[in-house]
Amino acid sequence: MDAQARAVLKFWRNDLKMFSFFSNIRKNNEKSRARPVLGYYGFWVILTYLSAVSAVFGMRFAFDGNIKFAVVCLMVAGLCDMLDGRVASLKKRTDREKNYGVQIDALADIIGFAALPAAIGFAVMQKYGSGLDFDRVASTAIFALYIIAALIRLAYFNVVEAELQSKNERRTYYEGLPTTSISLLIPFVYTVCDMFAFKFADAYNILLMIVTVAFLLRIKIPKPRGISLAVLLLIALPFIAYVIISQGAGLK
Repeated sequence: MDAQARAVLKFWRNDLKMFSFFSNIRKNNEKSRARPVLGYYGFWVILTYLSAVSAVFGMRFAFDGNIKFAVVCLMVAGLCDMLDGRVASLKKRTDREKNYGVQIDALADIIGFAALPAAIGFAVMQKYGSGLDFDRVASTAIFALYIIAALIRLAYFNVVEAELQSKNERRTYYEGLPTTSISLLIPFVYTVCDMFAFKFADAYNILLMIVTVAFLLRIKIPKPRGISLAVLLLIALPFIAYVIISQGAGLK
């Protein structure tokens, strides 16, 4: 190949590189114009946002001493969290959207299943606790450890989930008790204490201590799907209904 032909080929290569460069700039600009704000707002992530909103309302009720409605908000947050993954699977998402879903779900769980149960706990101690300084300090320590355990469990979950996604694998079981489970356990304790006049403050503290340990135990819990998920929801329905219709007269 003579020098003139090589020069022509070099010219065309440079021209193609410039075309590719400006084409990428145009595509990036189009993406920027199409998304004027950060984040994603498709139907596949709305339930996660609703879970966080319900948790915020629950904390407001807890601060006002309305424990019943705070627990109802916790249950709504739990229901949204149980269903958001199924809704998200209906859409074919990009890798970035999948990663965003994992991260936003964990952040919403921190609000709904770490902060809200602690807020409910403070309301329970204020309303049904002994009022002794020692009990208040002990309860605060329990709530703090509970939140730390929930954070550790959620962070570990995200790390493992990222590894699974990189291998195109799906999770078939949980390691440790899922944080969402607290949205069923607190209504259960609320119902039992109201029906049998147990001390709610003591039962609440014991529950959170047990769950704190369970969050971090390396135990495998099958991930509920299909029929098993439906059965779980049916078991939870009586407790959900009881919390909604009860007046909490038996709590002490």
